[in-house]
Amino acid sequence: MADTGSKRKREDGKHVGFGKLILFGEHFVVYKVPALVAAVADYTECSVKISEGKGVTIIDERPAVPGYKVEKKDEGDQATALVLKHLAVDTETQAVEVTFGGNLTAVSGIGASAAACVSLARATASALGKEMTEEEVNAAGYEGEKGYHGTPSGIDNTAATYGGCLRVQRT
Repeated sequence: MADTGSKRKREDGKHVGFGKLILFGEHFVVYKVPALVAAVADYTECSVKISEGKGVTIIDERPAVPGYKVEKKDEGDQATALVLKHLAVDTETQAVEVTFGGNLTAVSGIGASAAACVSLARATASALGKEMTEEEVNAAGYEGEKGYHGTPSGIDNTAATYGGCLRVQRT
């Protein structure tokens, strides 16, 4: 399990989002019933470069199960666009290069999409010179999760943001 004191920014300047395991109540959160989730030590890391130009380039160096990245590419692109929009990055007037890495395997069920969204939010804020609270990072991660899940429960991005073992309940 990830230590809640773990760095959310690595020494090499990359920003992280944790993977997760839902311990109890996987779909409970959708119905506003509490669930227990634990972040895992594995993480997705992200770095972002913003420059003159336009468009988004995504370099995905995460380990993955065969076919996952191809199958989820459109959803991942949408999630990236939603996080960038949430953080007021205009990709029509700014070129954005996003690089994902880390040791969290890209696969369904471990919170890989949320970890990517959260690490992207942190890295983008850093590239913009913005300070963000964990609540603001979580909100940006939630917006990105809409690209993958339409109406996410919020449990994955919460675990990816805060780490540790959490009781999560929608209000």
